[in-house]
Amino acid sequence: MAINTLVPVIQKLSHTDKLLLLQVLVQELLKTEGIAQSLSSTAPEKYPAQLDAAPLTLAERQAFLQQPVAERQRVLAEQAAAMQNHYEQTTDWQDLIAGDIVEY
Repeated sequence: MAINTLVPVIQKLSHTDKLLLLQVLVQELLKTEGIAQSLSSTAPEKYPAQLDAAPLTLAERQAFLQQPVAERQRVLAEQAAAMQNHYEQTTDWQDLIAGDIVEY
């Protein structure tokens, strides 16, 4: 699917849905890149340091959702900062935007 078709869809999402989408994208990229990330220095038992170590269970996901909004926003902000650092350090992702889109 072309990025041009995704942008309008993403713009229509609520703020919460955008944050959840960002979290999923961050987790998937960290898994594929093998990047270790400490999600929380205060509660390492709640949030694994490396996302590809073990996927979160349903109970762990529900526990995360039970956290106060401020705590969830802090975790998402840390994940977003890690992604920003990743994109600033590498320019490989720019090739995807500049290249032709080929659908199979």
